[in-house]
Amino acid sequence: MDHEVECPRCGAWVVCFIDPRGGERQELEEPCPECGELIRLVAVEEEPGGFAVGVVPPDA
Repeated sequence: MDHEVECPRCGAWVVCFIDPRGGERQELEEPCPECGELIRLVAVEEEPGGFAVGVVPPDA
């Protein structure tokens, strides 16, 4: 399932894929297509098939 997140460096929207069968907590890294920044994401399943997706701050 696709989710959009905002790049913390340049503000561009980045589409990332969350695998609904990938477990209750997933950590991903996606490159920003605009600036190349590697965006770290955490996806947590809140209900069956429903994920909350957050961007990990670059300095964390």
